[in-house]
Amino acid sequence: MRKSGFRVNERLQLRCSVKIQDVIKHERDALLGESLVIIPFLGSGLLPFAAVTEPGVLVRSPMFLRSMHPVTLEPLPGRDRGAAFVQVCPSLKYKFLWVHADNDKYRDDYKTFLRVFHKVIEDLPRQIAVDHLYNRDRAKALGTPFIRTVLAQESINSSHGAGYEKSRSRNGLGAFGRDHKMDTITLMKLCGMRSPKKGQPLSAEMRAHIHQVAEIYGMKVTDLEKEINDLMEVAAFRPPAR
Repeated sequence: MRKSGFRVNERLQLRCSVKIQDVIKHERDALLGESLVIIPFLGSGLLPFAAVTEPGVLVRSPMFLRSMHPVTLEPLPGRDRGAAFVQVCPSLKYKFLWVHADNDKYRDDYKTFLRVFHKVIEDLPRQIAVDHLYNRDRAKALGTPFIRTVLAQESINSSHGAGYEKSRSRNGLGAFGRDHKMDTITLMKLCGMRSPKKGQPLSAEMRAHIHQVAEIYGMKVTDLEKEINDLMEVAAFRPPAR
């Protein structure tokens, strides 16, 4: 009887626990939601940070947003804050794992984060990637080594890693020591869109994602497409050889 009772409790626990897909949706909705908080003197919202110079930036900035929606930085059990920490915003109901660009155990850290902060029981499947929202090598080169991570389908993550992010990292452009926010293409990746390719038309799937994001932000589809094309131009630029 006792053994049978344990099995029933285990099944109930699995059924009621948070799922990996719930966390993916939580992260996407949280980042979209924060970016829609209107900053009065701007008349619009700001895209959230993807990489920062040091963890304290997340507590202080953007000043107006943080005054309305303060965050705390919490330790990840068993890890020094220089390797990994958790950003928590109670009012916006989100939690994000941030890792240092030199942290090669980020996937193990994310599993700890899922277990401790999200109470996830299921294993992290291979087809789900722990995605750095800013290229690790570029973050190190530009002095912004602390990077936000999210979960993403491996196919989407690989598409961007071999496309836009790879091109953007190769051109070496960027201001050193300046905290970096997400850009429009990173936002599209968050919504499940594959990386666009310079000189190639946007696919029907990409256009569907663009329409979805344009509707969320009250933007014109043409303006969003122009932003994406402009970012691809910047990514493809190569400084002249000396």
